[in-house]
Amino acid sequence: MALLLDNPVRSYAWGSPTVIPDLLGRQPTGRPEAELWVGAHAGSPSTVVGDGRSLDRYVADDPTAALGSAVVERFGPKLPFLLKILAVEQPLSIQVHPTIEQAVEGYAAEDAAGIALDDPRRSYRDRNHKPEMVVALTEFEALLGFDDPLAVAEALETCDHPDLAGAGAVLRTPGGLEQVVRRWLTLGDDQAAEIVSALVSAASAHRDDPRFGLVTRLAQAYPHDRGLLLALLMRLVRLAPGEAAFVPAGVPHAYLSGVAVEPQASSDNTLRAGLTPKHVDVVEVQRLLRYEPGGAVMVTPKPAGAEDVYPVPGVDELLLSRAALTAGTAVPVPGPRLVLVVDGNAVVSSGDAVVSGEVTLRRGQAAFVPATEAGATLHGDGVAFTLTTALDTAR
Repeated sequence: MALLLDNPVRSYAWGSPTVIPDLLGRQPTGRPEAELWVGAHAGSPSTVVGDGRSLDRYVADDPTAALGSAVVERFGPKLPFLLKILAVEQPLSIQVHPTIEQAVEGYAAEDAAGIALDDPRRSYRDRNHKPEMVVALTEFEALLGFDDPLAVAEALETCDHPDLAGAGAVLRTPGGLEQVVRRWLTLGDDQAAEIVSALVSAASAHRDDPRFGLVTRLAQAYPHDRGLLLALLMRLVRLAPGEAAFVPAGVPHAYLSGVAVEPQASSDNTLRAGLTPKHVDVVEVQRLLRYEPGGAVMVTPKPAGAEDVYPVPGVDELLLSRAALTAGTAVPVPGPRLVLVVDGNAVVSSGDAVVSGEVTLRRGQAAFVPATEAGATLHGDGVAFTLTTALDTAR
């Protein structure tokens, strides 16, 4: 039968003190709670309730039973996906994620340099890529990829500071976006502080311009951070509830506000470029960045019965569905699969004719459906997200 999970919460300064406690039906701790993790990543694995094993240990003890032979053959004996709830109250870092090849190289290089896995200077926590998607639960704001360089050039050329106006001129040339990004990332601290100060002053003088208005807003949280320069180059996107965006490797992004579900490959590799007090790895960010406008992909859900399916072309690890459950509906949820209830309640029923069983999930609770539960179904009165691999051809 399905396994009820106890899921860890990560506290970061940008998180909301109330959203995740409210989802879980408990009192706030007083600390900002940023991410609810549902999965088997070794950094913060879920625990199987009543069993005591972490989900990564449960999978490792019998990978074929937990994942199925096709998933083990394709991804190895580990759960390949991870599901999160993000509660963003303050803007978080501008960041970029690696390809698998880049992750393997970066992990090996940091090991060779003697940087421990728990060292704050560590950028590579595992050897996996981290393609991710956000599906908005509330209005959700994000910076996704670079904007049109010509549009940014127009804004910069209104600035009096020669470095800012000069960057506008460079953006009008072939390869200009990469030149500007690399220069701003590698400025000395004093020069960066001077240009950032000039940008904040210019933004104050042009507060009616949405691009500069964003800089003013971000400067309230990060007044001296060179990430403000990069933010000016990026595309602001607002997602309504139910809308989604996929972020491939190499695409710079930053989440600014709102609550979202985030399915991703099981990885914790984050290379930060700014808007953060955490470690910024300028060298690796430059190696990973894709220097072209856009990059993030808007994902349109496809109706499938009681579900909306969010397909991500080219990423085998992820197939996310949103199930709107009502009386009399039953949604197939063959394993391996994570189920997370975000509203109301749901019941995962076993498809085993010999050993039947049910797991009831209230709002904020999650379960893992192992591959042995090929006939499992989901029913109830609420809303649930389910995550499996795109190898699930039964859908």
